[in-house]
Amino acid sequence: MIGLIKKDVLLMQSYLKNLLLITAMFSGLSLINENYSFLAVSLPCMFSILCFTLISYDDYYHWDAYSLTLPIDSKDSVRSKYIVSTCLLAFGTILGTALSFAVIAVKDLSVPGKEVFLTAFAGFFTASVLMSLMYPIAYRFGTEKGRFVIFGIFAGISIFIVLLGKTLMNTTLRLQSIADFFTGSGKYLLIPLILIIISVSYCISCKIFTRKEY
Repeated sequence: MIGLIKKDVLLMQSYLKNLLLITAMFSGLSLINENYSFLAVSLPCMFSILCFTLISYDDYYHWDAYSLTLPIDSKDSVRSKYIVSTCLLAFGTILGTALSFAVIAVKDLSVPGKEVFLTAFAGFFTASVLMSLMYPIAYRFGTEKGRFVIFGIFAGISIFIVLLGKTLMNTTLRLQSIADFFTGSGKYLLIPLILIIISVSYCISCKIFTRKEY
């Protein structure tokens, strides 16, 4: 397991310069627009997309087939990627939060610290959902076809959200009451929800991976 995690971490090192460059660009945009929330949300989501990179490397070098010849559990290959990706999400969230506070300090913005942490948590939740969708799709369809499948799913989700928003605006249910719920006691429900989503995604990915034929 440690060796598999180390392999994925070493693969990510080749993207370190690109990540630093993108982070610097995002930080510059946040300073110009005086918008700290952009960093708090975009960085975790950007790091979540790296999970597709890990699968792409494995597909290119036929790692999945080779790993079956090694004295390791086939599920360990999947588990290592989830561990690395979750750590990347956590790192992206911490980095986004720190840079958000830096933007607030430099621009002398009047923003409560609680609001920054809630925004960062929302970014982590969104990134966790993205990662949980990407892995099963990538294992099932491969990275090439998987990109089109994910694009279709996200397009469908976007249309659903727009239609849902219009429906709620036409009802007596106020969107502000929903927002107040998730910024209040409702935010504690998101923590077990994240764990459930990632666990279900991991189980699905393991089933797909173990049933693949090479």
